[in-house]
Amino acid sequence: MVGTDHHPFDRLINWVNDWLYAHPDQTERFFVQWGAASRRPGCPGGQFLEVDELATLLDQADIVICHGGPGAISDAWARKMVPIVVPRSAKLGEHVDDHQIDFCDEIAALGRIELAYTFPEFSSLLAKAESDLSRFRVLNSGSGADQAVAHLGGLIEELVSRPRRLFPIGEGRWLRYCRRIRRSPHITTGS
Repeated sequence: MVGTDHHPFDRLINWVNDWLYAHPDQTERFFVQWGAASRRPGCPGGQFLEVDELATLLDQADIVICHGGPGAISDAWARKMVPIVVPRSAKLGEHVDDHQIDFCDEIAALGRIELAYTFPEFSSLLAKAESDLSRFRVLNSGSGADQAVAHLGGLIEELVSRPRRLFPIGEGRWLRYCRRIRRSPHITTGS
């Protein structure tokens, strides 16, 4: 799941495709929600899903792989799963800032997600999932910590998704700022 953010998350789709290329027998076992990504998965999937459709797929999943959004993570937790999480990076044009990285680092330290920052880490986690799914199950989550973390994550997500307010900086500086924005190169990522 890459979520519904308007920033493309091609990196995660590329990683899934690269892994599936090396494991073609697993292609039909994957379902990818690709959102705004310009790349398409080499397996079954959908761009955006209805809430009920996503819930059904998650209920049937052996493992959840998702971006670092608190909603996606808490969807996995609701099913007693420890998701494999790839947080979006602002540097790669995948989000407005690095709040997903900060959030995921904290949650990974608690042992509640498996974090992948590189393709080798991602591949290694999928190999571990193939050999032992129990590592990706929550055995005891009776505390309210999950709900508190999910609530805090939702608040953070709401805060960073609000439009940024521009403060007056003087007409000359504003025009120079606008020209600089128009000339800035677009960020591109490879596979």
